[in-house]
Amino acid sequence: MIKVATLGPQQTFSELAAKAWIAQNNQNNEVEIKLYPSIRKVFLAVGNEEDYDYGVLPIENMVDGYVQPVLDLLLHGNLKIVDELLLPIEFAFVSNGSSLKEVKRVYAQFVTQGQCSEFLENNDDWAMVTTQSNGESLEKVLEGDLECGAIVPVHCLKNYSFPFVIDNVNDYSHNQTRFIVVSRKEREVLSQSTYQTSIVVVEGTDRPGMLSDILQAFSKRRINLGAIMSRPTKETLGKYHFFVDFEGNAQHEHIKEALSEMEKCGNVKVLGSYPKAKALAVQLRSQPIDLTQNPFMKEGEAPKVKVVAGKDPYQDTLEALKAVDLSAAQGKKVLLKPNIGRLAKQGSGIITDARVVAAAIDAFRQAGADVSIGESPIAGVNTLEAYKEAGITEIAEERNCPLIDMDKRKPVVVSIPEGKAINTLKVCADLFDFDIIVSIPVMKMHMHTGVTLGLKNMKGCLWRRSKVDLHMLPPVEGIDEKSLNVAIVDMAMVLRPHLTIVDGTVGMEGLGPSAGEAKECGVIVVGADVLAVDAVSCELMGCSAVDIPHLRMSADRGLGSINIEDCEVSPADWRKSIVHFSPVPENIAIDFPGVNILDDQSCSACQSTLLLFLKRFGKELGDYYKEGDDINFAIGKGHVNVPDGTVCIGVCTREHCEKGVYVKGCPPVASSIMKKIIEEAESSSLKF
Repeated sequence: MIKVATLGPQQTFSELAAKAWIAQNNQNNEVEIKLYPSIRKVFLAVGNEEDYDYGVLPIENMVDGYVQPVLDLLLHGNLKIVDELLLPIEFAFVSNGSSLKEVKRVYAQFVTQGQCSEFLENNDDWAMVTTQSNGESLEKVLEGDLECGAIVPVHCLKNYSFPFVIDNVNDYSHNQTRFIVVSRKEREVLSQSTYQTSIVVVEGTDRPGMLSDILQAFSKRRINLGAIMSRPTKETLGKYHFFVDFEGNAQHEHIKEALSEMEKCGNVKVLGSYPKAKALAVQLRSQPIDLTQNPFMKEGEAPKVKVVAGKDPYQDTLEALKAVDLSAAQGKKVLLKPNIGRLAKQGSGIITDARVVAAAIDAFRQAGADVSIGESPIAGVNTLEAYKEAGITEIAEERNCPLIDMDKRKPVVVSIPEGKAINTLKVCADLFDFDIIVSIPVMKMHMHTGVTLGLKNMKGCLWRRSKVDLHMLPPVEGIDEKSLNVAIVDMAMVLRPHLTIVDGTVGMEGLGPSAGEAKECGVIVVGADVLAVDAVSCELMGCSAVDIPHLRMSADRGLGSINIEDCEVSPADWRKSIVHFSPVPENIAIDFPGVNILDDQSCSACQSTLLLFLKRFGKELGDYYKEGDDINFAIGKGHVNVPDGTVCIGVCTREHCEKGVYVKGCPPVASSIMKKIIEEAESSSLKF
């Protein structure tokens, strides 16, 4: 049996770290974990008093720095550091009431208060009760009344539920704590691991330049330092020990030489050489939306899809929604997720028609639901401005329907256990506040994914620029599809809507999602099975879901069927509404002679910006370039090199800014590209 000691009580991050380390290293052994009330008692338990094999303790937090008592005990004790691990530190606010207004008293551990100070300062009318541990905070709120709240680690919510929860209330969403594993015996060196070593230089004779000599011992051997900090000797003011972390193993010859040289500065105690840690993924929940049951689908029934064609988007949407029993939404919180990812007006084919959203609000309100609208647009777009431009603000204010900027709160990191391109997602925290998610996309072609419909629209639930990350992924080994499409399927494993309303009032053909041509369709498609709805919508656009990689792969992974024969589509003559959309052209540059588009891992935002620029200013480029010369435009972050004179567009190309014309922005607007070209031409007093 392996015996492990750590800090208690239960539900602390230390206990979680101990369990995580055991899961990584001792799968085949019986393990006993004992929780102790202090750091000193953990050291004593391992250092012979109780004969425990390992101790797991926090040594450094990203926000608060080093844990000083641990450093002191390492210096004066006989234990070695044999391993380390990094743990994300995430807190949630929980209460027994149903809203913040009911909270009068809040429990939080003293360190936790410092790491969640911004949230607490915004609610400074609460009575703050300081606890000794996060576990105690949890116990207090579980025993408390409706006026009680607490800040607790997010992993506690896997075992307990509360009427009111706010996720990620910590000041820094990427906060981490480094834990060390200590033992009396050193562990076997793992040849495949990258090692780190911790030492302490116990000060000898104080003299000028001693710290410089320590640093020189490392720098001339090109040993990379991770950290160096001083700790008082507690003998007299101004005398210090130096704790140092650096890359490498103390058994390596160049490390031995450096340690030997440092002996001139004082006694050197090696605290341990151990494998350098990687972050552990500890999430609040495995998925943000409950996909185990859909309130609008009955088990065993074929997916139902309703198609309504007409000239009144509001009435057509209401008519289509009559095919769905919305009574299941009574008393539920419903989030409407339209496609308002760009600044565009109604009728452009770029964004969801506000009249469709208005009908959805009214239908769900009629069913007794509490309805809100939420969006996280592309990088560089202000959510509230996008709502206003699209006409969403007007219809929401008329109905007193809340509009949510889903980028304002810190995200929730969600794991994807079977992900092939990605293993985690940063999901907008607002999704966790709702019982039902409704995707309301526009019917559009898409230059990267073929089409963008109900499933792809959920990408707008990813936080801020993390949406762009899906465009920047390396190829997925063994899968002959764009990594973006594979990532969308990974996303769909944990993020799918309960209901989909496809707005085909005015769609977009060709160079979608924003640089194509508007296409009047006059059709609304509604259903609870998003793959079935997307498959029917594809056919209405004149294409097949089988030819859309992210839809085909989603079906292959068992997320639904894209075979329309498996669906119950009404009315029977729904195919009369088919309007053939022009597909995305295979070679975009053909439409612009003399232009070379160098695209390597760009996102649709920069692609659309470049195409809009070429449409608007393409004929003027000849005034600024020599006749017969090709003009190169680079987008995307994957370029190793670009030709001299290239117009580099967006922050992803900034490392090549010296090669020609650099236009910053994420993305820049089309007019700023032309402005920059003109400025460069005028500054050189001649054509390029």
